[in-house]
Amino acid sequence: MRPVAAAFALAALALWLAGALVPWVPRGALPDPALLAAVALGLHLPGVRGLVAAWAIGWQADFLSGGPLGAFALCNLLTWMATRLGERQFALGRPIALVPFTAALTLGQVALLTALDVGPPLADPRTLPVLVLHVAVNALAVPFAARLFAIAVGPAETPDAPRGGLRFEAGAPLR
Repeated sequence: MRPVAAAFALAALALWLAGALVPWVPRGALPDPALLAAVALGLHLPGVRGLVAAWAIGWQADFLSGGPLGAFALCNLLTWMATRLGERQFALGRPIALVPFTAALTLGQVALLTALDVGPPLADPRTLPVLVLHVAVNALAVPFAARLFAIAVGPAETPDAPRGGLRFEAGAPLR
């Protein structure tokens, strides 16, 4: 449970810091700590522990945002799952793949939150510049967040190679 607790504490610090900086930073110029945490956990914490950590961080964002409970938890679960699936298809450990992947996830999250009546009104013309800035900031921040979470939770666990039934025993040479 140490990796889950470390991820939760790191995300809590990032969420509180982002919330404290909101009055002094232009709209959209702060990265989304919950989204970046879910992407980083998808890369570095597979299995149930990663899923639970992403869900808990989403609930944490829900409590701090004041919106309907469960919206960010759902977004984080979907982000974590998309990152796990994307890691199998693309080499998301490299920033050249991770940056556009995160940009697409940010757009998807905004679309989902808007569909749930929690996100920004997409019909408003003032939304587009803020959205473009937010997508760019998230995309540029994700390599740093992924590296920070890799240090905090440790490397992804890779299972050992399966031990097959073929066994070589020292004995008399074959003739």
